Amino acid sequence: MRTPGHATRASSAVVVYVLILVGFQVFLLTVAVEAFATDDEPLAWATAAVSVALAALSAVLLRYLRP
Repeated sequence: MRTPGHATRASSAVVVYVLILVGFQVFLLTVAVEAFATDDEPLAWATAAVSVALAALSAVLLRYLRP
């Protein structure tokens, strides 16, 4: 049986993962915008796709936090 402290630690760990993923997503979005500005379309689309995938993963993890 889980204790309340264990549940708090698990949800805190998920929050940390979400924050790391969002930070990485912002970085990738910046790279994608810069690649579009310099006409490097393959890099721009690849980083944009990874950024969208990270957004979906963050949404799933945040949904896990809600009861």
